[in-house]
Amino acid sequence: MGKADIHIHTTHSDGMASVRQVFEFVENETALDLIAITDHDMFDGADEARNLAARGNYRFQVLTGMEVTTLEGHLLVLGIDQPLKSLMGLDKTIAQVHAQGGVVIAPHPMSWMIRSIGRNGLLRIHRHPHDEVYFDGFETLNPSLAGWVVAQQARELNARLLQLAETGGSDSHVLPTIGTAATVYPGTSADDLLRALKDKTTTVEGHYWTREEMRYLARIGPAQLFQSLVKLPVKHLRRNLGKRK
Repeated sequence: MGKADIHIHTTHSDGMASVRQVFEFVENETALDLIAITDHDMFDGADEARNLAARGNYRFQVLTGMEVTTLEGHLLVLGIDQPLKSLMGLDKTIAQVHAQGGVVIAPHPMSWMIRSIGRNGLLRIHRHPHDEVYFDGFETLNPSLAGWVVAQQARELNARLLQLAETGGSDSHVLPTIGTAATVYPGTSADDLLRALKDKTTTVEGHYWTREEMRYLARIGPAQLFQSLVKLPVKHLRRNLGKRK
């Protein structure tokens, strides 16, 4: 059985570690077989990660990814080759991901602490799936506070009604929390994970962030907020201005 942390942020968005630092931590401090760099509305981190993995001799594999902001909340996207625009409709975003051959997962679903896909959006797509518009997975273990506050509600909805493949991801913005939640699947490769999502043979393991981990996050909180609320918006603004020129 393989273990994958498919929800990791870097300095390309609002994370505090570079892609190379994430790679070194995963290589030396975890038993993960697969990771995905999923920066907020940025593909740069995923692109750097796949290039670094191709040049290096790491024991783990890498999936490209993003955490895309749709009009109905965040959408975790894996296995794409090109970036996606933010603030599109949820259905349109999902269709574009599937057109690229990627998969979509609802991260921290229904959480009121962060922009998340709500119950209405989840049920709408569940009841009226068509062509390229459907979910491939459902994050039932997100160890952050945003995931913890709705954990039971999310698990119950998935078990009772949605019955999507379960995923776990650390939602890490710092190195020490990488791997605190993982998706467990038959095999060890990226292709094995994608197959397991389709076959719904994934499970999750991990723990919600401990007091020690929360204290560490509180200490670096101001720096991480500056990264999230100042540096990242400026980066998006400069990129958008560059595209217009």
